[in-house]
Amino acid sequence: MVHFLHPCLSPRTIVPPDVQKDALGCFVVQEEASPYSLVNICLNVLIANLENFCSERSDGTLCLPEHWRFPQELADQFLGVMTWQGKLTDRTASIFQGNQMKLKLVNIQKAKISTATFIKAFCHHKLIELDATAVHCDLPIPDIISGLCSSSWIQQNLRCLLLDSTSIPRDSRLLCFGQLTGLRILSVFNVCFHTEDLANVSQLPKLESLDISNTLVTDISALLTCKDRLKSLTMHYLKCLTMTKPQILAVIRELKCLLHLDISDHRQFRSDLAFHLLQQKDILPNIVSLDISGGICITDGAVELFIQQRPAMQYVGLLATDAGYSDFFTTKQGLRVCSYLK
Repeated sequence: MVHFLHPCLSPRTIVPPDVQKDALGCFVVQEEASPYSLVNICLNVLIANLENFCSERSDGTLCLPEHWRFPQELADQFLGVMTWQGKLTDRTASIFQGNQMKLKLVNIQKAKISTATFIKAFCHHKLIELDATAVHCDLPIPDIISGLCSSSWIQQNLRCLLLDSTSIPRDSRLLCFGQLTGLRILSVFNVCFHTEDLANVSQLPKLESLDISNTLVTDISALLTCKDRLKSLTMHYLKCLTMTKPQILAVIRELKCLLHLDISDHRQFRSDLAFHLLQQKDILPNIVSLDISGGICITDGAVELFIQQRPAMQYVGLLATDAGYSDFFTTKQGLRVCSYLK
């Protein structure tokens, strides 16, 4: 760590501890003395003493010494540990404003930071992944998207964006995902995401995986726009859908590239969509995993027949259903089953 922060210093030789006992006479195993653990220890010490290592700007935010440099992987890990420890705030996030770190895989889960801090600290980096699930309401999702779109590099190269909200916000602005043309994976679980937003997202040229669970989408017909590239679709608890079952199935039938589909139901909102899906012979020919947990009228026989017609299947989710009890599910090789929870 010292060598990383002070590149002008040559690294000293590190003598590994005795594999049987440490300095206190306690037994240690090889994993505990591994470089990974050493990095974690160093990061924890650095985070715990961040105030001592940093100077303070005029606005009260922290600033790392100019001569410090972090390798990209270490910078990502440093941010991840700060986030996990709940130490990412407007005051501390400012250390990512400078050039000491180059972030790519950013995790700000549950962070309590403002829009201004997010833009200054993260939107100048060359991000390829952002996990902003459950961020505080001080950082609205439309502002996250706007900040990301302020960088032309991020627009073209951001591959994965994970969003959700602990509560549906009142802000009903349309979310402008259209500029994020590099997106391959998008999750908007529990976000104020409308049918118009889905139409926008479905036009993203590289989109392969989409989670629209518990959103305000009323019609999924826009998915037909990306039917030749969408490989994973999660739409758990789409309580606002106004389409009929045949209309929904007609859309799913066209998604022939789908490998993973989740149409599981909420315990307070159960439907027979999965039951009708299982009756279809000309649907989901390449499916690998299917989650229909919570669906009603689902039987062992219907699930068995569906799987037998699709030999590539490796997983089926049957939680809170009446299926999953026959010997078929325990004897079929290569098939994982999640069931029994009532």
